[in-house]
Amino acid sequence: MEIYWNAPMRDDDMPSQIALVERSVARGYGGIVVAPIETLPMRTPIRRLMARGVPVVVVGTDLGIPAGPGLSYVMSDEQLAGQMAGRRIGTILHGQGNVAIVGIRPQLTSLVERERSLEATLVREFPGIRVVVRRFGLAGAPQEQLSANEILSGGERIDAIAALTLGSTRGAYYALVATGKEKTVKLVGFDQDLIPPLRTGGIDAVVAQNTYAMGRIAIEKLDQERHGIATPGVTRVPPVLMTQENIDSAEIHAILDLSWWKGQ
Repeated sequence: MEIYWNAPMRDDDMPSQIALVERSVARGYGGIVVAPIETLPMRTPIRRLMARGVPVVVVGTDLGIPAGPGLSYVMSDEQLAGQMAGRRIGTILHGQGNVAIVGIRPQLTSLVERERSLEATLVREFPGIRVVVRRFGLAGAPQEQLSANEILSGGERIDAIAALTLGSTRGAYYALVATGKEKTVKLVGFDQDLIPPLRTGGIDAVVAQNTYAMGRIAIEKLDQERHGIATPGVTRVPPVLMTQENIDSAEIHAILDLSWWKGQ
């Protein structure tokens, strides 16, 4: 199977992603793997593809369209991801402290599930920890940095930040460095490939999607769909907690290597 790869785009450029998906029909692609930037706007383009008989594999979030012939999902286990982040925060704060959650994005069902699971874990397992600040995700790392700066300079003491997205993790880290608090305020992020701060402790931990496994499964599903083979409608892939201790392991190296598609 020949694969055409399109580079990642900004996580706020929904019009370009929709245009890219719609152009794929004119180009005669035999199937599409897509990781939606937002849930709701992508539903109509995906339904158009399905109506034309083009198989689609959606990666990363549930569009609210039931899986079935021509449509399947490959998603990170966000329930587990939230639990991992919550337990990491609970452990490094020794069960006591104040937490800020940044990067909340109600446009994506996966991030809603991630955030709810994180908070539920803190409430259930670490009653001495309070979430004192919640901030919606912004367009990019610079805006996220400004938001994190406001949190860190506010009147509420912050012991840890949970950053739910790549952009919010970067922004929070830059804010911690700018304010000289990278050693005193713990940062647990998601979906981040900024490795040096993990080595030095500037970022305590990152809950990472297993992109290697998700990409491989998505391509396998698409190939099976094209050959009329039924596939599981939804496949959930466990995420991995990256820390200073395991950053150089073979498992983490495979996850950070985004060239999985070259061998297909």
